[in-house]
Amino acid sequence: MEDFTGLSSGVRVFTGNEDYSGTYLTNPTVPSPYRIPTRSFVQIKKHAIVGANVVILPGVEIGEGAVIGANSLVTKNCKPWTVYFGSPAKAIKRRPSENILALENTLKAKVYDSMGNYIAKEKWS
Repeated sequence: MEDFTGLSSGVRVFTGNEDYSGTYLTNPTVPSPYRIPTRSFVQIKKHAIVGANVVILPGVEIGEGAVIGANSLVTKNCKPWTVYFGSPAKAIKRRPSENILALENTLKAKVYDSMGNYIAKEKWS
């Protein structure tokens, strides 16, 4: 997860899964080579928002500024600055980025010095 991201309550992020094709056995008690689990990363980029009870499957990247609506199932990568909803999640509209990125820059200028060090709140001007 990168800066300015949020996960609402009930979100489930899976980094592993089973092969349910019928080619292999499934279950955590079954040893290799009879079971072939899938393992992968999930990346949630800057300014992304994930709504309540969303399920994210392994290998997915939630792009910068993307929004995933509540109760969605994310099975594929989500493009930056796009709103997704559904099961499986589908793009429904673009999300404007200009104001959000401008506010980020304003905030960073206020709370970090020129060297990138955090400035204590009582010293904010």
